[in-house]
Amino acid sequence: MEDNYPPPVPAPVFRLTAVGRTDVGREREVNEDAFTSDEFPGLYLVCDGMGGHASGQVAADLAVRTVVRTLKTGDPAPDEGQEPLVCAIKAANAAVYQRSQVDPDCHGMGTTAVGIRADEHYLQLCHAGDSRCYLLRGGELVQLTRDHSLTNLYQDRPDLVGTMGPATSNIIIRAIGLDPDVEVDHQTLPMVHGDVYLLCCDGLTDLVDDWMIREILTSGEPLDLIADNLVRAANANGGSDNITVIALMIMQESTSAMRKPTLPYLPGQEPGV
Repeated sequence: MEDNYPPPVPAPVFRLTAVGRTDVGREREVNEDAFTSDEFPGLYLVCDGMGGHASGQVAADLAVRTVVRTLKTGDPAPDEGQEPLVCAIKAANAAVYQRSQVDPDCHGMGTTAVGIRADEHYLQLCHAGDSRCYLLRGGELVQLTRDHSLTNLYQDRPDLVGTMGPATSNIIIRAIGLDPDVEVDHQTLPMVHGDVYLLCCDGLTDLVDDWMIREILTSGEPLDLIADNLVRAANANGGSDNITVIALMIMQESTSAMRKPTLPYLPGQEPGV
C-alpha cells in the first residue's frame, strides 16, 4: 500500500541583507554613536552614547565591542533559557559600568542599545533606552520597541508623575552602564519574506516623523540609498544630534518545491489583540 502523505516541505531559507550608516550630524563635533552589522554572529546593533564627547563615544564603542565578543566567544555563557543577546548586552552593561567607576573621564557615561540577532527562522530583538526598532511589512510601518523614557514611565505610573522632575521625551530612565545591572527588553519575531527592519538612534526619530521614515523605506531604492536618505532627512531637518541607522531586509530564497508562506499579522495586530 502506498502512503498518500504529501511530500515534505523544505524549511525556508532566508537571506539577510543589511546596510548601516552613521553621521555626526550638523551641530555635534563628536560622533557618540556606534553600530555593527556582522553576518557572524548575525548581529545588527545600534548604540547611542551618553555622557558628553569622549565618554559617550567610549560607552557606545565599548558596548558594541563587548556584545560582539560575547556572542562570538560565548563568554560569559547565557543562563539556561536566556537569550544570548540579552546575556551579551548585560555583559556590555557590566563593562561600561566598570569603566565609568575607574576612569574619572568616563564617570556617569552610558549608552542606549537596540539590536537584532538572527536565529535560524527567527529574529531576537533586544533593547534598553530610546534607540528604536521599526518593522515595515506590506507597506505599513510599526514601531516595535518602546522608549525607556521618563514620559513613558509617568504614563505607566501616574502616581510617580513629577517625582523625578518634568517629563520630557529625551530623559531616559534605562540604559547600558548607568547601574551595575540592567533590564533588557526582549522579543522573538518570525522571519518573513520582504520584511524590512530599521534600527536607529533618536538622532533620526527626533527629527524625522514616522510618515517620512515610511516614505523613505517604501521608495523602492536599494538599501544603501535608503540608509543614506534617512541620514540626509535628519540632517535636512537640522541634524542636531548624531544619526545612526541600520536597514535590514529579510528575503526568502526561492525553492520550486517550497510552499508559499502565509503572511502573518503585524506585531500587536494578531486576532484578539
